[in-house]
Amino acid sequence: MDIIGGLLMGIVTGYLVVVLLIAGGNALMDWYKRRTQRRIARIEAELDRTSEELRTTILSLAQHLSADAHEARKALIRESFLASGKVPPPS
Repeated sequence: MDIIGGLLMGIVTGYLVVVLLIAGGNALMDWYKRRTQRRIARIEAELDRTSEELRTTILSLAQHLSADAHEARKALIRESFLASGKVPPPS
């Protein structure tokens, strides 16, 4: 009986070790997946912030370019009237 009991005890202990290793491995994999998902979420949030900043900058630059183009067109029209000797209509 001692040999059978020892054998049985060894099998049960081995089984418990395997179960604990599997559970620990699963817990470790879950932790790694959560960590990776948090990292991805942080990177995506930073990309969203950067994208919004760039969008704001682009719209601001477009507005400034539009204003500059408008002023340039007005100046060309003035110069055209001055070159032709005509009086421009009031603004």
